[in-house]
Amino acid sequence: MRLPALLCLALLLTACAARDQLPDYAASAGQDLPATWYEAVITARDGTRLSATVFQPALRAGETAPLVVHTHGWGGWRVTGPDGFYGRQMMSGRAALKAWKAGYWVVSYDQRGWGGSDGRIEMMDPRFEVSDASAVIDWAAAHLPRLSMDGPGDPRLGMLGESYGGAVQLLAAAQDPRIDAIVPIATWYDLSDALAPDGQLKMGWGGVLVSLGLATGYDLGKFVQADYLHSASGRMAAPVRAELAAHSPARYCAEGRRPHADALLIQGLRDTLFPLDQGLQIRQCLRQGSADVRLLGMQGGHILPPPLQAWSGLPPFNNEPVIHCGGRAINLYQGILAWYEEKLRRRPGAADSVPSLCVSLDLDQGLALDELPAPGPTVALPPTPVRPASSGLLQPRTFIPLHQVAEPGALLGSPEVRLSRPLGAGEQARLFASLAIRGADGRTRVLDEQVKPLLNRGTTRLNAVSARLAAGDEIGLLVSGFSGQYLFNGSWQLRTVALQGEVQLPALLPLQPRLAAGR
Repeated sequence: MRLPALLCLALLLTACAARDQLPDYAASAGQDLPATWYEAVITARDGTRLSATVFQPALRAGETAPLVVHTHGWGGWRVTGPDGFYGRQMMSGRAALKAWKAGYWVVSYDQRGWGGSDGRIEMMDPRFEVSDASAVIDWAAAHLPRLSMDGPGDPRLGMLGESYGGAVQLLAAAQDPRIDAIVPIATWYDLSDALAPDGQLKMGWGGVLVSLGLATGYDLGKFVQADYLHSASGRMAAPVRAELAAHSPARYCAEGRRPHADALLIQGLRDTLFPLDQGLQIRQCLRQGSADVRLLGMQGGHILPPPLQAWSGLPPFNNEPVIHCGGRAINLYQGILAWYEEKLRRRPGAADSVPSLCVSLDLDQGLALDELPAPGPTVALPPTPVRPASSGLLQPRTFIPLHQVAEPGALLGSPEVRLSRPLGAGEQARLFASLAIRGADGRTRVLDEQVKPLLNRGTTRLNAVSARLAAGDEIGLLVSGFSGQYLFNGSWQLRTVALQGEVQLPALLPLQPRLAAGR
């Protein structure tokens, strides 16, 4: 299904405010409860009405079940029923329905300003969206029977959601001690840095996100404020950067208010909105506490529509159901349920199949690791002339060979570009850089389609990437003055600039033995 069709479908589904259909549970006391679902209206702490769907599991008389609270990503809405769009097409929606069918209570709600909920979008403000998550927990504890409880008003509780719905889990888990286990999928650590590295707005994604909001008819009033409109020029305004940074786990972690819940993080290698680095930083923060933290690196995530990224299924978000970790294939949905079984049903070892760290190399192979490996070798970046105004637009991008691969292996990590001389004064020498591989056939591919602005001076840490390596591959830096991911941020400087310095490569690893065959 192509993006315009999705937007049309979303338009048809915007009028989905919930009706309050809460059953009379007093009448069924002491009886079996059938599996069913119904709508509910939850009042947030500031009085805003939030629409929700409650999925009631089949429970025998006297049996209890933990609760999973689900919410959606940007431009989305709750799982409205077993056959609804979100439950059929979106990763977190499918996982929520699988949890319900596995015997969990599930409450899926529309965040304020989206779907059938009232209010205005506040970009994950702790006073609003984050507080709303706690209000949903309050409501569930007060109204749902036969919840597994850790104490009065404290249900045994997990959360689930992707992107916008992943960030609310992390921030809520830093504020609400009742949250036991979370599954944030493809979300951010620092929203300002993810949307605008070095202040340069990812205009490709900016257009997609605003278009999704406009097409679905939601309240985007915040985005007509002067500072947000100024950011449409391509450089994020300082007040916007400050606001988004304050609505990020990075700020919480810097202040020692890290999320406490056990966390299964799922992040995408080809995700150009919230790349793997964001998940790795979340992992690093949470591991400073006592939480059990595991990270699965899939190929999918936020994928721009063609031609900005290669076609891979359902834009703007997609995922593969199975990833490979060493010699083991892990079904992501089964992994999520195993996580809840161990953390919410308290079944020791139920999630032993989920490694501490797994990073896919492609759809067929991946690495199972205990820790992120140390960076690879540092190699010279030879003097290379680049003309910013035409490179990547009127002329091909410039490939700078750095390392010849001698034998099959794997690459994993974040390269660093260290310039020994400034590219130029001010902002006019803007270049974009990617790590790339030129194969024996002469074709060059950008690793995981990750592109980042190159600072005019000093060190730039590029986004984390992974790849399988074949003997004869050349690892290199691909630079240009134009990038489709950063539309309108290219430099129109006609004067040639000289690129020179060194590059620290990602870790160069042997393929794990069980994966050595098959390429």
